[in-house]
Amino acid sequence: MVAFPQNGMFSYNEEGKFGRDLVEEALQLGADCVGGIPHNEWSAEDGNASIKEIVRLAIKYDKLIDVHCDETDDDQARFLEMLNAEAMKQGYGKSTTASHTCFFGSANDSYAFRMMGLFRQSGINFVACPTENLFLQGRQDTYPKRRGLTRVKEFVDNDINVAFGQDSIVDLWYPAGSGNMMNILDNGLHATQLMREEDFPRNFDLVTYNGAKLMQLEDVYGLEEGKPAHFIVLDAPSAFEAQRRRVECLASVRHGEYLFKKEPRVYATELDIDRKTK
Repeated sequence: MVAFPQNGMFSYNEEGKFGRDLVEEALQLGADCVGGIPHNEWSAEDGNASIKEIVRLAIKYDKLIDVHCDETDDDQARFLEMLNAEAMKQGYGKSTTASHTCFFGSANDSYAFRMMGLFRQSGINFVACPTENLFLQGRQDTYPKRRGLTRVKEFVDNDINVAFGQDSIVDLWYPAGSGNMMNILDNGLHATQLMREEDFPRNFDLVTYNGAKLMQLEDVYGLEEGKPAHFIVLDAPSAFEAQRRRVECLASVRHGEYLFKKEPRVYATELDIDRKTK
């Protein structure tokens, strides 16, 4: 549960309460995570102040951080740099997640190279939302039109923790969506070009272990003895085939009990096709 100030920490003020006051009240009521949206503040100064307040509140209440950070095509946006710096100063990077960071896909390579080193140093996490980022960004572009996603491929290659998510389902920001993570993964792999031979075995981490890591659920997440029996079964013989076919979910298990299960489809293998051709 994220205490998220949609209209800003300081830009929102109603009946004498700023957005930051409501965020703190939500944390006192038990919210797990401090949210923020610095690019929605009225000025860069207020945006930077909101980041400092986000980090202060997170440390005060011992909470995670998840900031909608630079969800814009503006290649001059710099709130991610500020968030990373504050997290690094406080040694809070592993508890900090920067969501979207669309601008980072538009930033110049020299700046991006510098920031990659700082991200590795801080241990900050990232979340990209492939369908929403593709749909919302690049709207002011003619052609060539930008993809709208952050540098997921480079994060993977630099061992910077990044996960895929879907933050909108049939709402103001995204008119479609179903929460089907196979659809999210499929869109993300195409948009970020994560289809090298070495990518397929690890791509599922983007919708499983990487998200658990940034939510600090590693002690209870995973297919290991002693951990809760929560898992799904996909209709494929391998990770590659699951991604190639964007397969259905055959079963969902929660606490060792089936929520549902169904029969697998019969797929023609490449060997079968080859035999029929001959």
